[in-house]
Amino acid sequence: MPLSSNHEHLEPELSNLKWWGEQKFELNQARAWQFGSMIVRLTRGLQEWRLEYHRPQFQYDYEQRWNHIQDVNFAFPQPVHVERYMFRETHDTFQLMPRLADRSVVIRPVDPIYIPAGQRGTLYISTPLWISGFAPDQKEPLFDFPVILPKDTWFGPNHRTGEMCYATAVDGRTELNLLRPRAFRAVTPIIFHNISHHQLRFDRMNVPVPALPLFYSESTGRLWTSQIKVFHEGSDRLPRIKIDSRTPPLAGEVIYVHPPRSPGGALFNMFDSFF
Repeated sequence: MPLSSNHEHLEPELSNLKWWGEQKFELNQARAWQFGSMIVRLTRGLQEWRLEYHRPQFQYDYEQRWNHIQDVNFAFPQPVHVERYMFRETHDTFQLMPRLADRSVVIRPVDPIYIPAGQRGTLYISTPLWISGFAPDQKEPLFDFPVILPKDTWFGPNHRTGEMCYATAVDGRTELNLLRPRAFRAVTPIIFHNISHHQLRFDRMNVPVPALPLFYSESTGRLWTSQIKVFHEGSDRLPRIKIDSRTPPLAGEVIYVHPPRSPGGALFNMFDSFF
């Protein structure tokens, strides 16, 4: 059932990135999907929704294709995770939706980034997405898990001060068209203003994705967050961080997908390695 591990065959097609939306279910009907290397089946009963999924031991960021599985009565590979949600009665619709990560994401550009004194620039990065399932009349999702499970990492000046985050390697592009659209990642523009008198370098950055809203732009075929502005005024003070309230200009017309998981609660130092 899992897709081939060949990198080329797993690259997504631009026209087929939108995997979410409302799903229709008859009573006792199952629907199944393959999201990258993950297999998911959802079944509607009279008084319960049943979720089954299989996540392989090793997953890779380039596994970005998805498809509906037509034969829903397949035998799951092991291990299979099962959750059952009880209702007085179930309805015939169910929403599968993307969400941003439930912790901040530490990105490490493949190469260090430099911003000379007095310069500004925009870096486009992407972070991994979660799958959330919403039953009608329920504000909170029944389930909420990552498509590709990111690695844990600690971010902070020492082992006592800081927080547990997720880690992901990124290319980090200064031109949007060089960042390949991916089904299970959302784009965040980060605008740097170096208003100090010294060249700035950073090796890694803590992106507060729980504080960001999520949008979908059909014209670009991408999921977006609002943009983040970073103002560096000198080595004697922390950079000022501002989350923009407007949507990124290059996203064009967007559809609002999700509010921030924790609005206003994740504004802290994004950097621990400015030089």
